[in-house]
Amino acid sequence: MLNLDTIAKAKMQSEPYCWTFLENLLPLKQSLELANSYPQEQDGFTQPGAVLVRPIVSQLEEVKDPPKLNNIWQQLVDELRTNAYRAALGELTGLNLMDDLMYIYFFRYETGNFAAPHLDAPSIRIVQMLYFNQEWDSNWGGCYRILKNHHAKSVFQEISPRLNTSLISVTSDSSWHCVTPVTLEAKQSRQALKVAFINREDYYFYDSLYARRNKFSQLKQQRYPRCPLQLFK
Repeated sequence: MLNLDTIAKAKMQSEPYCWTFLENLLPLKQSLELANSYPQEQDGFTQPGAVLVRPIVSQLEEVKDPPKLNNIWQQLVDELRTNAYRAALGELTGLNLMDDLMYIYFFRYETGNFAAPHLDAPSIRIVQMLYFNQEWDSNWGGCYRILKNHHAKSVFQEISPRLNTSLISVTSDSSWHCVTPVTLEAKQSRQALKVAFINREDYYFYDSLYARRNKFSQLKQQRYPRCPLQLFK
C-alpha cells in the first residue's frame, strides 16, 4: 500500500530545518477507506494536552487496550513497521533508523484543539504525519506550521491536513512547529496518524530532562485547551 517511491523521490528542505511534504504516499482508494474508518469514538483516546491521542504501536511502553483495527488500517500499520519503510526514510534523511524505537499513534483534533509552538523530545529523530481528512478548508484551522522560531506567528510554511498528504520532519534544536486551533467552522475532526522514530539511548538519558523542562508548557495547554485564535495570527 505504501508507495515507497514517493519517499525515494522526495527532497528534504533545509530551511528553517530539515523537513519535506509528500503527496500520494498511498493510493487514493485506500486513502479514502482509511479516512472513512478513522476512529471517531472517545473510548481509548486520552488528552495529555490539547489533542486526543490513541497509541497503536509503541516500543517505549506497553500499549494498554490497543485499538481493534480493521483490515486496511492493520495493513498500513504493518507496512509502517517494515524495514523497507525504515530504510526509505533513512535514505531520504541520511539517518540510520534500523535500531531506533518506534511508536504509531492516532492524533485527533476536535474543535478548539491545538498544539502550541514546541520542539519534540530530543530522543525523537524523525516524525512523519499522515493526514486522513477527505476535505479541509483553510478557515477550519488545524494547520501544521513550520516555524522560524518559538513564536506561533513566525510562519515559514503552513500545511493544511488534506487527504493523502504527509509531512516528514527531522528533530533539531530549531525544529519549532505548532498546529493552529481547529475552529468552530470545522465540519469534521482533524484526523492524523503520527509515526516517530526514537533513539533508544537518548530516550532513556535525555527525555527525563526534557519532560521537566516542558512540564509548565504542558500544564498550560491543559488549563487553556481553547487557545485564542489571535495568538496564531
